[in-house]
Amino acid sequence: MPTSWTLPSIITQYAEKGAASSHIPWNDVDNFSSLKNLDGRSVQTTASLQHISRSPKLDIRMKTYYIQTTGYNFVNLPEVLTDIEVRLTSNRMGRIMDDTVQLCLANKLIGGNQATTAISPIKLYGLGSNLWKTKKLTLADLSSETFGVVIRLQSHTDWPHKDPAFIDTVEMRIW
Repeated sequence: MPTSWTLPSIITQYAEKGAASSHIPWNDVDNFSSLKNLDGRSVQTTASLQHISRSPKLDIRMKTYYIQTTGYNFVNLPEVLTDIEVRLTSNRMGRIMDDTVQLCLANKLIGGNQATTAISPIKLYGLGSNLWKTKKLTLADLSSETFGVVIRLQSHTDWPHKDPAFIDTVEMRIW
């Protein structure tokens, strides 16, 4: 029996080392409470992500800051871990795709990156006995306030555009 879909209690953001000026931050005017409270508002990028294609000399694809969601406070964790699922609800304006969707523990990325090129408004990651290529996660790890998921979006690799990105929820459940 899985846990219920659970929202994070801690949400932070950070830029890739050395790239803060070229990546777009998430608008954090309300401490990301819209992701925590499910009140119908979205967290959005502070500017539009762009893909500019001027072949062969220039191909610019922008990325967002990483958004880290932790503090999931799961209830009724299973004794044996078989699957970790993440549900991301977002508006990608038809042009924004995943760059990073990866578990984290103690502020370090762990396991495999589950990013895909699909631009669906609701995406599920980790279905079907998927432990994200993690090794030996314990129930204590899952209960840790530092366990969660890190997400970063990027401009679509094929379609030139200028669009913002919006995230409504980042939920997780454990099987």
